[in-house]
Amino acid sequence: MLAPVPNPKQPVWAELVQLVPIVSFALPFVLKGEVDIGRAAGGFAVGALLAIVVSVLVVRLGHVLNPILVGTGLWLCLGAIAFNVPVEPLAALLAKTQALGLFIAAFIVGVVTMLVSRSGYIGCRHDDAGWVRRASAALLVLTALAAAWAFWFRTDVRLGGGLPFIVLNVARRVTIRRAPPSAR
Repeated sequence: MLAPVPNPKQPVWAELVQLVPIVSFALPFVLKGEVDIGRAAGGFAVGALLAIVVSVLVVRLGHVLNPILVGTGLWLCLGAIAFNVPVEPLAALLAKTQALGLFIAAFIVGVVTMLVSRSGYIGCRHDDAGWVRRASAALLVLTALAAAWAFWFRTDVRLGGGLPFIVLNVARRVTIRRAPPSAR
């Protein structure tokens, strides 16, 4: 599913379109400045559907998925199930932990991609498998720190959710841009 493609050749739109699901979910909260995930059943459903559609589109067009955003999509799908089925214990947990669940889902995807994907958690094909492992491990550590930050600041949507999400994704892009030259 995480088909590795050389990232320097990946068009910018293939990265940006992967943000649409979480932006569609988060924008009302960010603009309002407060979060009530318990009332976000529709947002979770729309975000989850968009995550699936966008992921399929990106993969079918031969581009690489951003594993952080795959984790975000997983979180949106869990939220859609929790609040729309409903699954009360999961809904209560998501409401209590706020954005922490997003970073835990990204961390889980990070571990899996480090184990099974040549592009690792960094989401970048590179000749140097060691570099991919090191970059993925560093990003995984940063994801764990983002999860801790999200828990600590869970009452502030911008500081506890938006800021660590942006930092994590920018760190990924900067790391890919600074990758050692490929032999290909």
